[in-house]
Amino acid sequence: MIECTPKKAQESARDYAARILVENIVRTRLEPGQQLVEQELCQMMKISRTPLREAMLELANRQLVEIRPKIGSYVAKIDPEIVEQVRHLRSVLESELAALACRKCTQEEMDRLWENTAVWRMYIERKQEEKIFSLDKEFHRMIYALCGRMYWYGLVESAAPHFDRTTVLSLRCRPMEHILEDHEALLLAVEARDETAARAVAVRHMERYRENIDTIRQVYPDYFQQEEDEISAGGRK
Repeated sequence: MIECTPKKAQESARDYAARILVENIVRTRLEPGQQLVEQELCQMMKISRTPLREAMLELANRQLVEIRPKIGSYVAKIDPEIVEQVRHLRSVLESELAALACRKCTQEEMDRLWENTAVWRMYIERKQEEKIFSLDKEFHRMIYALCGRMYWYGLVESAAPHFDRTTVLSLRCRPMEHILEDHEALLLAVEARDETAARAVAVRHMERYRENIDTIRQVYPDYFQQEEDEISAGGRK
């Protein structure tokens, strides 16, 4: 069952549908490979079919939805190559952000970041995956914001759902503490104004995906494009 958060002020029906679909795809309430039934989705979101179809076409262009003519629309399975490209992009940008934070971050901003990690730890003890994922997203958004790089953030967020799905899955089958420890190590490096250490932590943090991917694929094999699909896709290029 998908979750429909309230419609935002000035949000069009199409944008609302796209946002709700992405939120549920990322959290795998809509599972990779699952068919998207238009009538059910329209009833849940309380919208007509036209904005829903426009939203699905937009997500198809972003490779989050697969539209099969005369068959139906499906949640795209996870493409490891796309995920790796997003991981690489974030690694490059966020290592630079880490160095910038050493020069720009104020004590008030540091306090807010430390508060984020403190709440993180509480929710780890309670094993509340949704809260942890939201705090992780907010931690990274705050760093982009304090460095004055929200345009970068927008670019990253446009592709983020591909990577975010694997983050959600890793929270379910890998220890969460390592991610939090990376955040804390980054903050210590920023407080020390140690740009070299901050860059190294940021890169290591983004390498966690490579540590987790084999476990994720073993636990959720049906969520990923199979090797034959990848070969077929390559043959069509």
